[in-house]
Amino acid sequence: MMKPTWGSKHVMFASWNARAVGLKLGARESIELAARAGFGGVDLLVRDLDAEGEDPDALRERMDDLGLRGGAWPLPVAWKGDESRFVEDLRSLPRYARLAQRLGLTCTGTWVLPEVAGDVDGRLPVDEQVARTIDMHVERLGAVAAILDDHGQAMGLEIMGPVTARTGRSAPFIGRYRELLDCLRPLAENHANVGVLLDAFHLFASGEARAAYSGWGYERVVWVHVADPVHADRDTLLDTERTLPGITGLADCRCLLLALQHAGFKGPVTVEPLAECEVLRGLKPVDTARSVAASIFAIWPES
Repeated sequence: MMKPTWGSKHVMFASWNARAVGLKLGARESIELAARAGFGGVDLLVRDLDAEGEDPDALRERMDDLGLRGGAWPLPVAWKGDESRFVEDLRSLPRYARLAQRLGLTCTGTWVLPEVAGDVDGRLPVDEQVARTIDMHVERLGAVAAILDDHGQAMGLEIMGPVTARTGRSAPFIGRYRELLDCLRPLAENHANVGVLLDAFHLFASGEARAAYSGWGYERVVWVHVADPVHADRDTLLDTERTLPGITGLADCRCLLLALQHAGFKGPVTVEPLAECEVLRGLKPVDTARSVAASIFAIWPES
């Protein structure tokens, strides 16, 4: 197994994300571990590092010294629920987007609702509930996208693929990439920086074809997550039942990356087995980073 070459900014790269494997690390430690393990880049928690008083320029300088590209950052906006909380978070977003830009980060992402929003009493027809939920996504995420675009940031949209992610208390909304692409097409048409957060685990869980995410064009893939499901039963699979890519091979992460490479994708690829990943349990942070790196190097397509 050889470590891939990350030198060019025109190729996709493996990006270390400590939180995606259950580690709570500061930005500096995340950066150092990314380099020690051989990653091409690093994802950072912008809101957290700002709250901790980190100097983004010093962090960026260290990343440059270590040859690390800026990856992605989690969207610090609670847009799915209360309107007042959404408005409050939206006011803070320009600050975080500026920090992300200074750090060399290029994108963020968020998952969309698997069930319709609102209508607590259930009186509205299902088609009206769906229409209102689409409008909420387009309006709120459109406001987010406009701010991100001002600071050179793209936003990827992700599905919740497992059947178990839906409670059954509301009508189904989006559980497949094809549904995402159809329902939220107006958002993508109005905002060129909106695209797809392609998650291999959720793609498997949804039962869709491997290319289902590409309906807006491969150029609209913003960020990629890879992990294998621990078992193949889609009817019972939980969101937390994940392992490192390549262990079960069920998500066929290598073929997914090969298709993205051929399409010219040049963004971050993040390993996301979550904190419940059994094969990482009990490892020291440095050993966790090295194990995660080894898993993605093993499935990385040759240049």
